[in-house]
Amino acid sequence: MHSMRDFYKILETYDMRIRPNDQGPGVHVLMQMYVESIASISEISMEYVITFYFRMWWNDPRFKFTPTQANQTAQLHVAARSLVWTPDIYFLNEKDAGFRASSAFTSLMWVWPNGDILSSEKKTLKNSCPMDFRQYPFDAQFCKIQLGPYGMTTDDLIIEWKEPAVEMNPGIELPEYVIDGWTWTSCGGNYSIGEFGCNQATFKMVRSIGYYITQTYVPSALIVALSWLTFWISPLQAPARVALGITTVLTSTTLTSATRSSIPRFSYIRAIDIWMLVCTIYVFTALVEFAAAHHFSRRKQESMISKQMNKNKDAFQPNGVLKVHPFSNGKDAAEDQKEREKKEATVEEDFDEDVAQAMADSDERGQIIAAKIDLASKIFFPATFILFNIIYWAVYMGSYEGKV
Repeated sequence: MHSMRDFYKILETYDMRIRPNDQGPGVHVLMQMYVESIASISEISMEYVITFYFRMWWNDPRFKFTPTQANQTAQLHVAARSLVWTPDIYFLNEKDAGFRASSAFTSLMWVWPNGDILSSEKKTLKNSCPMDFRQYPFDAQFCKIQLGPYGMTTDDLIIEWKEPAVEMNPGIELPEYVIDGWTWTSCGGNYSIGEFGCNQATFKMVRSIGYYITQTYVPSALIVALSWLTFWISPLQAPARVALGITTVLTSTTLTSATRSSIPRFSYIRAIDIWMLVCTIYVFTALVEFAAAHHFSRRKQESMISKQMNKNKDAFQPNGVLKVHPFSNGKDAAEDQKEREKKEATVEEDFDEDVAQAMADSDERGQIIAAKIDLASKIFFPATFILFNIIYWAVYMGSYEGKV
């Protein structure tokens, strides 16, 4: 071949509608891909965007030519590539490919003297990636890319990976994941219309939990610890304890809702759900503890006052007037009235003193009971929460494959 003009003469009699060796065995196609970037991993829609260079090798005897120098190849122009037969490869799990290249020159085709052809093209695809969030955020997701012929069975087209099938740009950095390896395999199968080939590459992406520790785990743990401050406030300070308890409950609920908004609404329990549920229970239980202690103290006080009222109720008539027996010494009505008022004042004063003493006694007993409840809570709540942390982090960090 003295020039590309001589090579392009081959295309004058070339028919791209006919595969190479149309009367012989199927065309053997080798595939390889170099991943340039992986981005836009979405948990909500379960998809990711991948940019890669897709390469294929096959042999077409119709392009054999005599080289004029060593290692000579024919490089086809973009306009001529559409005139050459190429495998009808498509991507099985592709969701969208509407990404425009910055230049039309994002593909090449080289032809060797023996008819070997190399086709390379830069592609950007949005592929589906089914995810499992049971271990979230200690999870690892496996995103696949599947490709194969659409209309040609294995009788006409045989596809295989060329080692190394997948190469990765070492500069790839993901904000939330770390690429922890990749594998490639065959995924072909038999269908009702024939057997079709399929190649599959799987990327293992382990989630980084540093963000979740600083934005979810530490704040929620601090909220739980904040709810324990109510144990150091007197049960008589109801407004202060109620305000602090309700604030921590609402904050914990808001934080729980925020953690669920970033992923799909699955019915199964995730690892972070267990953590947030336990934190919410601790915060809510701290509020219930105060209500129980305060109610018990008030019930004790009301009971003591009721007993004192029953003790002195015989001194009064049903209408609240002091009972006074009639005098037999012949005093006039005015003196009777003065005597009655004097005795009423004396009984009322004694009653007030008795009630005040009963309230003081009941307050002291109620405070002792409330103090015992708070003291038990000061020990029980932190101890059980620390135990829960030990079990939780031992279980999930034991199976976690990434780094903090």
